[in-house]
Amino acid sequence: MLRRFLQFAMVAACLSVATPLSVTAADSVPFAAPAPVVYVSNFDLDVANIAPDSGPGQRVRRLRGLLPAGPGPQGQSKNPQEHAAQIVNEMADALTEDLQKGGVDARRIAPGQPSPAAGWQVRGVFLSVDDGNRLQRAMVGFGAGQNDIQVAVSCDSLGAADLPPLYQAVEEAGSKSMPGAAIKLNPYVIAAKFVMASGDEKKTIRKTAQEIADAVLVKLHAATTQ
Repeated sequence: MLRRFLQFAMVAACLSVATPLSVTAADSVPFAAPAPVVYVSNFDLDVANIAPDSGPGQRVRRLRGLLPAGPGPQGQSKNPQEHAAQIVNEMADALTEDLQKGGVDARRIAPGQPSPAAGWQVRGVFLSVDDGNRLQRAMVGFGAGQNDIQVAVSCDSLGAADLPPLYQAVEEAGSKSMPGAAIKLNPYVIAAKFVMASGDEKKTIRKTAQEIADAVLVKLHAATTQ
């Protein structure tokens, strides 16, 4: 089981060619009481700084996000801020629920809330890969949409003095003209693929959340049995 987790951690080193997480929920053995406490943070998801045009056709095209969305009230498209917030909330809710089903005392932690002194924290960032095979923070509200989105996730013990960063900013020639901030992941994160299937965003979020929860459970079982 520990070997399986290490394999997923190694995938993050080459995230641009990562394959979907396929951890099975084989950790059916309950945790020893008390169950691990896990705090789920909102994943990072950028929003493009765009100003919609006045024409209805242009407005719809400009407001199309990186992740496809269904129509909003009265058939209108969601604005990028609302869409990004919805994606982040749905992912955090689904991940928290899946961890609870796995026997973990999982709780959401609000943005800006100080990290507790004990337990575990799950953090993540939505990513995309540009034409130059550079890893970038994904953006909602830029361009006509993209189906191949990745997620990088870490599960860290809050007993450490400081949580290690998920990624580092990368300054590259021409990167400032590209949408999204270019980054380099730290090698310990868990990598997942977030691939939109037939535009069914909610279904994809739940599927990805389950895969992430399975990988987190593997790590927690390994850590609590040492």
